Amino acid sequence: GLVYGGPGLPKRINDCLLFEATRRGTEPPPERAPELTWFWTTLMGAGMLIGGVLAIIIAATKVVLPYDESFLGKTRDALTAINPRLLDFMAHDRITLAGVMITTGLIYLALSLFGIRRGLHWARQTVWISAFTGFLTFFLFLGFGYLDPFHAFVTVALLQLLLLGVHARLGTYVPQVRPETRGSFAWRLGLWGQLLLVIHGFGLLAAGAGISVIGVSQVFVHEDLEFMQTTATALASADPRLVPLVAHDRATLGGMLLAAGWLFLLPALWGFRRGSTWLWWALLIGGVISYAAGIGVHYAVGYLSVNHLLPAFGGLGLMLVGLML
Repeated sequence: GLVYGGPGLPKRINDCLLFEATRRGTEPPPERAPELTWFWTTLMGAGMLIGGVLAIIIAATKVVLPYDESFLGKTRDALTAINPRLLDFMAHDRITLAGVMITTGLIYLALSLFGIRRGLHWARQTVWISAFTGFLTFFLFLGFGYLDPFHAFVTVALLQLLLLGVHARLGTYVPQVRPETRGSFAWRLGLWGQLLLVIHGFGLLAAGAGISVIGVSQVFVHEDLEFMQTTATALASADPRLVPLVAHDRATLGGMLLAAGWLFLLPALWGFRRGSTWLWWALLIGGVISYAAGIGVHYAVGYLSVNHLLPAFGGLGLMLVGLML
């Protein structure tokens, strides 16, 4: 069974036992009515989604905000004078970040409305692990030296919603769809799809960790400097606060990728079962939005390094093939 069914076999057995037990009416009634865990995580997801939409609008137009200009002591036009491609480079980072924020918010909403509200423990654990990872990466600012006041405000506001969700109790889960008892051809194809989604999730976590480390250390990679046709020393000489500002964008993107990585990895591991159509659609819609923003902005600003774009295209391919299977 483990050879042909994979390591998820014990979970499938437990799903079958739970389904039969709930149909026989042998499960004891819940000790208390479910609290509004899903409501608070839904609000958190909605806040993340709205923030991502606002961020992508700003990044596609003005790029920098007044407090960015205040931190630098320079206007938007002065940044263009430092390097004509600097604003395009910052927009590429910020639009990519906004795309990941929108994806994260959408998947939080899906997990809350279709998972946590139905009493799915794995859905709640996924949201908690992802959200706490994202909030903890806020402290990466200690490494790059720029405390973004708006970022801090949003973090504090959304953290309160997460803590309210943690405090609330989960309802009782009653499965509505009979689990697979025999591995059909479609099920075996699905196992290959699950494997690809797991690899994709680990890839996002690795990318998030790598970008976070770059954000608090060297900040730029070779392709970045090649695109701007400059050096890190020249940018730092133009304004010593410019590199910390860019590092903030980098580290924040890395933190959001870590949060998103858990959202793609853990549902692939824990949520793989019949009746999970809502989950696969959530991952597809959210993932396509994120990859479209990240890849599309590179073409919009002319940042077309093959080495830089290859991981994004590879991740998109893994996700699409995995979900198709």
